[in-house]
Amino acid sequence: MSDIERSIEINAPVEKVFQYAADWKNWPEFFEGVFDFKPTTEIERGNGSRFAYKARVLGMKVPVETEIQEFVENEGWTGVSVSGVKVKTRWIFVKVNGKTKFTYGQSGSLAIPILGNILDRLFVKPAWERIIENSLQYLKERMELKTIEEPIST
Repeated sequence: MSDIERSIEINAPVEKVFQYAADWKNWPEFFEGVFDFKPTTEIERGNGSRFAYKARVLGMKVPVETEIQEFVENEGWTGVSVSGVKVKTRWIFVKVNGKTKFTYGQSGSLAIPILGNILDRLFVKPAWERIIENSLQYLKERMELKTIEEPIST
């Protein structure tokens, strides 16, 4: 799937966006095509936590297990697959004038000799680009809606 990176500005504080996105239980709510999450370690947040899940791409259900690394509160983390599809993800949160700039990056490749690069370029990468763009938009909508719905404290 080569390298893909997308960013979005979210009208919500970085702490709120990070708290929501760092909770694996919320991932199916905003990340398109991923489901059936299960922690595979006792650690469920931060460095060393691992999650097994399935990703739906091009109509296929693909099992993945990811380990969280380089976790820094309110800044981001890296996800590295330890089984299933080989992929590395980067979740980066930056505070910008009271808002959040969220950048999601993903890199990996298909383990199919010769045809892997062609299939990736023609089908897999465009599918993942759409999934990521939709997922960032879903996260933005959820975070901005939550900010609007919260009562104003006096």
